[in-house]
Amino acid sequence: MIMIKKIFTCIYLALGIAGTAIGQDHDFQFNIKGSPFPAKAKIFVRYMVDSKLTFDSLDLSAGQIRYKGKIAEPTQVMLFYSKEGISFFNRKAGPLERLTFYVDPLEADTEIEVKIPFESSQVKAGKLQVAYQKYQDYLRPYDRQLSIQQSKRADLYEAKSQDTQALKQIAAEIDRVEALRNDAQRSFAAQNPDNYFSLLSLREIARYGDELSAIEPIFLKLSPDLRGTAIGKTLQDEIQLAKKLGIGQPAPDFEQLTPDGKALKLSDFRGKYLLLDFWASWCAPCRAENPHLIEVYKEFKGQSFEILGVSLDKPGKKDNWIKAIDQDGLTWPQVSDLNGWQSKAAQLYGIQAIPQNYLISPEGKIIGVNLKGKQLNAKLAELIKK
Repeated sequence: MIMIKKIFTCIYLALGIAGTAIGQDHDFQFNIKGSPFPAKAKIFVRYMVDSKLTFDSLDLSAGQIRYKGKIAEPTQVMLFYSKEGISFFNRKAGPLERLTFYVDPLEADTEIEVKIPFESSQVKAGKLQVAYQKYQDYLRPYDRQLSIQQSKRADLYEAKSQDTQALKQIAAEIDRVEALRNDAQRSFAAQNPDNYFSLLSLREIARYGDELSAIEPIFLKLSPDLRGTAIGKTLQDEIQLAKKLGIGQPAPDFEQLTPDGKALKLSDFRGKYLLLDFWASWCAPCRAENPHLIEVYKEFKGQSFEILGVSLDKPGKKDNWIKAIDQDGLTWPQVSDLNGWQSKAAQLYGIQAIPQNYLISPEGKIIGVNLKGKQLNAKLAELIKK
């Protein structure tokens, strides 16, 4: 995954990169050094090659480590530090410290000097890493605030807390900070038209169609080299698709199956305001959003309002989907073709991140995109007179 991930959404990306020949393998390496490491210390290495995960572990007992691999394009690498050598998959031990950086096959050598805390380690690499560091420094104040709120929400969610008021307050704060972060990303892209991460920041924002009016003018001012990359061309296509799914446009119809195998069409809900909600059982931010949707449903359900959940659960995971519906107490209609990100409904609506929703009028026109929290409540209160 080479996109800077938004912390509170589940995102699917398949990107090509600028500046190198896609499909050609290139050697890369990074050297790790630092003060004597604890005897059991390990570093776990994760990165993607051709959309496939590469996962390795490094024993730090030698004191200085050289890691070698092959990549076909500039790639994000994540290192996870385990002082006691505890397995990466031992979640009971808590999260491991993480360091993220970029490697470029055209500037293949990277030097890492480990410091404690691990995320403060120094990374010396080429121009791509310099550009990445500039971008990260720019967003760090927002990411810190979001991380705090994410931890609070995760604690409540893991504890199966019924404190819905606390969850609502956290969700509202997340929405506020994410809006500020999006503004910062737009500003960064406008001020740095030649920075590779300006392009990535715009594509991240473009996961949500309601941002496109602000994205396209900035995108068109990026350097021709960036707009001509595989990512740039893909983003241009996504902008055009999202325009077709903008406010006032007809909502594309589709048919999928309910958990009990009944065929259900979007058009079956004509005559009602419909919230089309894309989610999945494996998406923690989606599950955390469900308590708010339950409140919305209780307040507005009736002859004039309905919710239709479309799950992006994967093949063979029907039981997970049904279990999540039951655990979260979702009482509105649910459908899925169990094709994950390849869901026909998701592709029809250009879904690249979840949770995401569309509010559709009784006539079948899109009247809201990605409405959450107070924004969704206010819109429904405006539309539905009780």
